[in-house]
Amino acid sequence: MSTRMTPPERMAAVMSGQKPDRVPVVPFILGYAANITGISLGDFYADGDKCFDAQFASMRLHGYEQTPMYGYASCGAWELGGKIGFPYRKGQGAPYVEEHPVNTVEDVENLKVPDFRNELPGAYKEADKVASKCAERGMPVTVQIGSVFTAASVVAETSKFFNWIVTKPDVVHQILDKVSDMFINAIDYFADKYGPKTLLPFDGGPSESNTMISSKMFEEFAYPYVKKIHDHVNERGIPAVLMHPCADQNANIPYYVKMREENDWSSKYVWLFGPETSIKTQIDAFGDHDIICGNINPPLFQSSTYEETLEICRENIEEGMNAPNGYILSAGCEFPPNAAPIKVMAMVDAAEMYGKYS
Repeated sequence: MSTRMTPPERMAAVMSGQKPDRVPVVPFILGYAANITGISLGDFYADGDKCFDAQFASMRLHGYEQTPMYGYASCGAWELGGKIGFPYRKGQGAPYVEEHPVNTVEDVENLKVPDFRNELPGAYKEADKVASKCAERGMPVTVQIGSVFTAASVVAETSKFFNWIVTKPDVVHQILDKVSDMFINAIDYFADKYGPKTLLPFDGGPSESNTMISSKMFEEFAYPYVKKIHDHVNERGIPAVLMHPCADQNANIPYYVKMREENDWSSKYVWLFGPETSIKTQIDAFGDHDIICGNINPPLFQSSTYEETLEICRENIEEGMNAPNGYILSAGCEFPPNAAPIKVMAMVDAAEMYGKYS
């Protein structure tokens, strides 16, 4: 391809099933953007305007294809009546739960699902600020809509939640049902406000990984609610979803394939599994219709030199760039906030050096 694409053109090409000039780079940057723009990590999450501005500046600085988004692993607790803390202290990397809304079985009955009609619940107020600025610039609106299981595991006091899976499964299903209703209300709010075609919702979390629950438990407690959410995404005409099954979810892949088949969705998923799942495994499961993300192990961005990072990216690109429906170079989870900027440069350099399509 003789003409050089801009980052938006590059992403538009891969999302529409066309070959871009080179492999797109989506480093999964959140807190790193705060670090290099000089704002506190607490302000990054507590103020949606600052969150957008930091990510937009990082995007412009490095020239990668990722656009701003808002989200964190403990989503759900604040939105359903609990309390979170923002990461202002040294060593903290993201918002964390200070008070779970569910500590007893009786609390589950009193759990109210926010309807999003008046005041937006919890962090969705800040997510909406990021969404608004993205929409103004013609960028995708990426809003968190899962995972239901991970969110439920912080809505309830976490150790009790996992104990209840065995001792009180009906209670767990009640929590999961209410959390999924919250996410459906979020989908409807953002689809109605910005238009379904502008959305690139984000779903994913670590609590359903096979280090936490078995694939049999996934089938009973996670799969029905994943399907519920994604059936609604399909009904709303949303064209793509960013899926991040975090950590080791290899034994859950047949259920993600089943969801893909059962909801008969004609559009695309962008699959970003953790580094525990090989590129080949992703391509074999989803490559016939979806985009595959290279999933470099995040700690390597801190422990490796520029040259070593470049080589790691080269190997990943060569594995994935010929995936049938597209490939994106990414970190396998959030890019480390304290990694050196030269490591992001290595990702973009690798895409330029090894990821060009003829």
